[in-house]
Amino acid sequence: MDKKTNQLTSPLTLRRGRRNKKIRDLLSTTFIPTSSLIQPYFIYQGLKNSEELGSIAGQKKHTLHSVIKEIEYALTKKVSSFLLFIVPEQSKKIASSNISDFHFDFDAETIRQIKNTFKDDIVLFTDLCLCSNTADGHCQVANDNDLTVKILSKKALIYASAGADVISPSDMMDGRIKSIRNNLDLNGYNDRSIMSYSSKFSSNFYGPFRAAAESTPSHGDRKSYQLDPRNVGDAVRSSLRDIEEGADILMVKPATLYLDIIYRIKNHQVSKDFPLAAYQVSGEYQSLHLMAKENLLNFDDAYLESLYSIRRAGADLIITYGATNGATNV
Repeated sequence: MDKKTNQLTSPLTLRRGRRNKKIRDLLSTTFIPTSSLIQPYFIYQGLKNSEELGSIAGQKKHTLHSVIKEIEYALTKKVSSFLLFIVPEQSKKIASSNISDFHFDFDAETIRQIKNTFKDDIVLFTDLCLCSNTADGHCQVANDNDLTVKILSKKALIYASAGADVISPSDMMDGRIKSIRNNLDLNGYNDRSIMSYSSKFSSNFYGPFRAAAESTPSHGDRKSYQLDPRNVGDAVRSSLRDIEEGADILMVKPATLYLDIIYRIKNHQVSKDFPLAAYQVSGEYQSLHLMAKENLLNFDDAYLESLYSIRRAGADLIITYGATNGATNV
């Protein structure tokens, strides 16, 4: 009892706000709209029927027919944004550094048919890189930044003309956003957006993806063009540069291990008003499945917790292999 007021007092009891699920939901402050989730798909040239993708749980190697079925299902879950990774046949891998040797006919036909099927019911993001096209699995050609940018700009124009809504360069070459933006604008595609992998780190957590995309480098590594995990400044500078060059959406990749980078970019005075995506990469996603397989956690609960952490850090969009699963639970 408070002697001055003659009133009973009680200690601060925060648990009152956690007493049951309805109260917890009522007072929660972090929300993940299904419209903010982006589901990646892998589509393979020459594949006759879809197959389970062993390196990433619950994902498939898709044909054009099977990915259309998957998109139809995702739309029933209110997920309407998709990121395509288009994987050519091994015989189509290119060892040359001649721009004219790079053809993307399969990519264009895939994008065209998907977009013609769903039109504006979906937002179609297309990953833009050369790692699946080159014989050595590198994102650059002949260790030549400028040559690589020219080929990427050619590929971006093909993707836009086929119907891609958002071109998503993941290569980390210098100057590629400016070159792609100029090429799109000059050819009448100034209405197409660019989502730049603006802060893509050289991470150990890409392994399952590289197996899926058949893009593991045959020699060396990608540390000369992907960001050093120890260098925060590079991540911020890369984002600011890409804004200057014409990016419409920024991205941090990986997501869960780089929440501090998401927070820094989202709260920087220049980039705070830019849409910011975060990519929960294959290794981050797969690790949850592996722990669940050993009964060390409940996958659905842990997965949702991971999405909340990314959202709290400041991500507006989340690219995740379990988008339809996340949409069911948020």
